[in-house]
Amino acid sequence: MTVKAKNQRTVKQKAFTIAASLSLMAATMQPALAAIEIDETDFGPSYETMVVDTVVGKPLQLVSAVAGTAAYLVSLPFSLIGGNADQAQQKLFVEPWDAMGRCLGCTVAEDNYYKSQVTNDNVVRIVVDQPSEILINTNDYVVVTP
Repeated sequence: MTVKAKNQRTVKQKAFTIAASLSLMAATMQPALAAIEIDETDFGPSYETMVVDTVVGKPLQLVSAVAGTAAYLVSLPFSLIGGNADQAQQKLFVEPWDAMGRCLGCTVAEDNYYKSQVTNDNVVRIVVDQPSEILINTNDYVVVTP
C-alpha cells in the first residue's frame, strides 16, 4: 500500500467518523428539543386563528357534520346488516358533531388542555410527582390500602 492510498483511507475514515458523530448528536438532541415547556401566558388561540376558524373552519366543520349525518343515515341499513352500526355512528355522526364543540381557534391539544382545567366536584385530583397526577372519581368506590 502506498502512502497516498493510506492517507486517502484515513481521510475517508475521519469523514465517516465525523458524519456518524454528527448524526448521533442530531438524533439525541431531538427529544430534548421536543420537551419545551409551555408558556401559559402565550398559550391558546390567537386573533388570526380565531378569525380563520370562524370564517373557514367552523363552516367546513358544519358541512362535514351534516354530510356525515346524511352518510350515516344512508349507510345505516347496510351497517346494521354488517353488524357495525355503532362504529358507523361514532365515525360518521358523533365525531363530526363533537368537533363542532372545540373552542374557537383551538387545536385539539389546546382544547383538551382547556377542558381538563374545568373543575369537577366529583373528581379528586392528587398530585403525585410533578407533573404526574391521579384522578379519582368520587362516584366510584375507592379503597386505598397502605
